[in-house]
Amino acid sequence: MNSPIQITQEEWDLIETYLDHKGTGNEAQELKQKVSELTDSAKKIKYVQKVREEMEDSIRQSKIKEFHKHIPMADDSKTARRMRFKPHGMWYAMAAVLVLLFGLFWMLKEDNTSEKIFAAHFKPDIGLPLKMGTNNDYGFYEGMVDYKQGNYKEAIAKWQLLLNENPENDTLNYFLGVTYLAEGNSEKSLEYLEPNQKFTNGIFNEEAPYYTALAKIKEGKLEEAKKLLAENPSEKNTTLLESLPE
Repeated sequence: MNSPIQITQEEWDLIETYLDHKGTGNEAQELKQKVSELTDSAKKIKYVQKVREEMEDSIRQSKIKEFHKHIPMADDSKTARRMRFKPHGMWYAMAAVLVLLFGLFWMLKEDNTSEKIFAAHFKPDIGLPLKMGTNNDYGFYEGMVDYKQGNYKEAIAKWQLLLNENPENDTLNYFLGVTYLAEGNSEKSLEYLEPNQKFTNGIFNEEAPYYTALAKIKEGKLEEAKKLLAENPSEKNTTLLESLPE
């Protein structure tokens, strides 16, 4: 696409970060201020939005999806069955159910704290900006479009293929870990986010420990999460650490 607007990659990334940013407060105000200081900022924002929409539409049009839904019919003969209990057998069954419910109550109570902390602090990473002219990385950015649209399974499928070819890639490991966590699969998430040393020298050196700790919290591994957060201090990590019970 030939553009009459002169826009640098740095300006493009700044505008995309601004468009994707969902938060409020000082960070949002700073982004807005930086974008407003760009020459012809309104035109550039409009252009970036248009290119993104065209790119996303092109990717959607290129997808071929086949859905096969097999819904098994219920067996009426099975649902029609009735179990008969002798009086003493019924009391034993009721007692067993009460014991199970009591145990389940305490398990849920214990897990409830972890789930509440996770829910209060987890927000998916906003993702990377969609670069201009990156044909070699088309597969990655196609997955990024899916990720930003909340199509996590599609993003995972695309990125996993790329990771098979480059298993040490920190960007793929990071986003696969975060995407599985966004799906609620903390156990699978940790397969990509650990060990954290793989992110030490990269651009995710602060974010990776945060999401790893959240995955551990969701798994109920609070002590491991505390240790990781304490070893990787940052504003977000400290806030999360302080939210954990003593």
